[in-house]
Amino acid sequence: MESETIDPLKRIKQLTSSLGIYQHTKYDRIDPVHGFALDDQARALLVAHTFDNQPLCEVYLNFIAKAVRKDGLLHQFYYENNNCFEDNSSPEKTISAQEAYAMTLWALYRTGNYLKEPFIKVVEKISENALSWSSPRAMAEALIGLAAKEEAEPLEEKLFSKLVSLYEKNATEDWPWFENILTYANAIFPWAMWEIHLKRNNQKAFEIAKKATDFLIKVEKINNIPSPVGCNGWYPKGGEKAIYDQQPVDPAYMICCLEKAYKATQDPNYLKEAAIWWSWFFGNNLKKASLVTKDFTCYDGLTLYGVNLNRGAESNICFLFAYIAAIKLDIVEEKIKQSNPETL
Repeated sequence: MESETIDPLKRIKQLTSSLGIYQHTKYDRIDPVHGFALDDQARALLVAHTFDNQPLCEVYLNFIAKAVRKDGLLHQFYYENNNCFEDNSSPEKTISAQEAYAMTLWALYRTGNYLKEPFIKVVEKISENALSWSSPRAMAEALIGLAAKEEAEPLEEKLFSKLVSLYEKNATEDWPWFENILTYANAIFPWAMWEIHLKRNNQKAFEIAKKATDFLIKVEKINNIPSPVGCNGWYPKGGEKAIYDQQPVDPAYMICCLEKAYKATQDPNYLKEAAIWWSWFFGNNLKKASLVTKDFTCYDGLTLYGVNLNRGAESNICFLFAYIAAIKLDIVEEKIKQSNPETL
């Protein structure tokens, strides 16, 4: 990779229209049939803000503003062919909505837009809704956003208590975890705990974060090669770990988690592990295949048969999450460094 030719935001820009960032692609081409997803706009806002790209920020903020429903909450999807917003109609719609709302809360807090209209009211409505959330991932995502505030809000304390209760209910000596199954974006849980510890000097958060991080490091490797839990069966407690398909969100969140772990502890093992997980993207995986192209685009995953050659929003945004954390840790090769982002 030649440093002068790399724009880290190139793929994000390619996927973004005046309406927002498209969800999916067929290979490298946008697939407009699937439209735009709220959670992608929130994630993309975090990345655009970190790189101080105001035009992109405005696109994603405008999407969020237009997605407001009559009840004050948000639609999850927009389809330009039908010129309409819609909500998830799948059996998982409640969990999906909670996680999309949580990502929005995270993005609005971390970018400072929670102080601006119309987002003040959006944050109020999501915060009210969050009190009844059942999704642990939504709770963790929201906590990362809430930890950006100087003083802890009641919502932060309630969501933190819920996650601690889940951990204490499900954790055992050989399974120190929040649920009885490992699925997707697992590192979001210890990441959130590290954030709370770093911001609030919360010792309980530290203890849980360390145990959960060390557990993930142990179970998400095969022959010392980073191997996130596959989506074709996941990894139930006492069961067999699915190996494929592996999705970029998992190593990306792992790197972000390890960056916070290293910041909190200065333990060189966390720095070493972050470098190992960063290398997953570049061929240190079970297929020995790079998921990153010469123009810094990330493929959608690793399957039994090799690389999934689609290059959609989630994969590319999450890869940039990893890139930002890797820069902070100084584990990115000099030839692909472009900037020194300070915060997600």
